[in-house]
Amino acid sequence: MSIIQQYKESLKTVEAEEIFDLLIYRPLAFIFVKITYGLDFLTPNLVSILAMGAGVIAGIMFGFGSAEYLLYGAVLYFLCNVLDCADGQIARLKHNGTKVGRIVDGFIDYVVSVSVFIGIGIGLSHQVGVQGVALWSDRFDMNPYAYIWIITILAGFSSAFQAFIFDLYRNKFLEVVHGKFSPLEDEIEEYKKELERVELEPDKAGFMDSFLISLYLKYTAFQMLVHNNKHKDAAAPKPNPKVYYMQNKLLLRMWSYVGSTTHITLCIICALLNNMELFLLICILPLNLLMAVLYLAQTKVNGKLT
Repeated sequence: MSIIQQYKESLKTVEAEEIFDLLIYRPLAFIFVKITYGLDFLTPNLVSILAMGAGVIAGIMFGFGSAEYLLYGAVLYFLCNVLDCADGQIARLKHNGTKVGRIVDGFIDYVVSVSVFIGIGIGLSHQVGVQGVALWSDRFDMNPYAYIWIITILAGFSSAFQAFIFDLYRNKFLEVVHGKFSPLEDEIEEYKKELERVELEPDKAGFMDSFLISLYLKYTAFQMLVHNNKHKDAAAPKPNPKVYYMQNKLLLRMWSYVGSTTHITLCIICALLNNMELFLLICILPLNLLMAVLYLAQTKVNGKLT
């Protein structure tokens, strides 16, 4: 198998990958995977933990607020996302991924994201208190610390929901077009059975597996609520894969611009520019506007398909 074929095998599918992953992070992650391929101890879960470590430390660096530490944070956050790409590529190339491993990867993403946003909020507070940096709140005679934490919380929830919605439509695309994911109803049943098995063998699986599966079941239940799969999809005929592909290929690419990698890339750029307030405002305003426009377009496409 050629290098190009191996690289393609390491991806979910080209259409479902986020644009910045395709251009930057996954090629670097693939180089890392090829260099370390012979190291049997380097499992997908271990790489996920290394990614979490880099991401959490990046959040700590952002908390210092100075240009020097923002640079360190940007480098670590970049490394975090490369490793986050690498864990899935290792699992796909070595065929050693697990159900719980997939959940671990998603759980770590949220841990890192929370750490980064908390770090950004603390860092901006430090800049205002120690460095006297001016913020947009100065134009409205607003308490700068209240402003910082309001936009930090809004940006954090916005980025999480944007990534959640992109993940929802990406999984639907992979399910219909490539058959790579089972419908949410089937997946929930599979993980319920896995949870029952784990609870019957606590010594082998451990508390963490049980906790993560329970958390994932809540996540998928919320996805069903948002997408309304439970009542509509069960009765409706399944979309034709070729038609679905043609109707959703460009739209899915546009959805990728509100995915988690877009947030990470924007955060890194703004850290290098020493302007984390700009990153928070981008998450709240332009990206939420883009998500709303895409949602209307997706609703129109879904209407045609049904």
